Amino acid sequence: DLIATVARLYLKKGDRLADITYGQGAFWQKLDLSDHLFYRSDKVTCPGSPHDFRRLPYPDGRFNVVVFDPPYAHHADTMRFESFYKNSITTAKLGHREIIDLYRLGMAEAKRILKPGGTLWVKCADEVESSRQRRGHVEVYQVAQRLGLKDEDLFILMQDRPPVPTGRRQQHARKNCSFLWVFRKPAR
Repeated sequence: DLIATVARLYLKKGDRLADITYGQGAFWQKLDLSDHLFYRSDKVTCPGSPHDFRRLPYPDGRFNVVVFDPPYAHHADTMRFESFYKNSITTAKLGHREIIDLYRLGMAEAKRILKPGGTLWVKCADEVESSRQRRGHVEVYQVAQRLGLKDEDLFILMQDRPPVPTGRRQQHARKNCSFLWVFRKPAR
């Protein structure tokens, strides 16, 4: 529902659209993409276009919209739902700082392939790493600012059910939402 809502606001008929972290395609299940030129790629799940989002084969300024939802959980190999998300293939031993660096590299590449005035949709989440709050959505915003992208919108997606406890003593509020930023590449 989230992507369908964002698409109604930010996707126009005939737009050239790239999902550079396509995964299983869950974003697009409730959206008819027949009116758009849709490009999907994913290093793991798209054998026909196994592109690394940090080095894409597309020319500069090709897309109206780029969607970026990288694996953002630190030490993903320990996650309960790893068999579904398969984040550990790319982020198994990475800490939060390295995850944010992946965002920086991917968002810079996304900006390169965006047309001036195009939008970058970035999904992220906050987390707790080693008993320390990590405000991923704030850090992603700061990356966008340093790249010269303009804050267009922010959507907050609440989970249907409470977060799953990890078994450790709780020290912080459980993270029960994720965020979808919409950033705009300035016109020339």
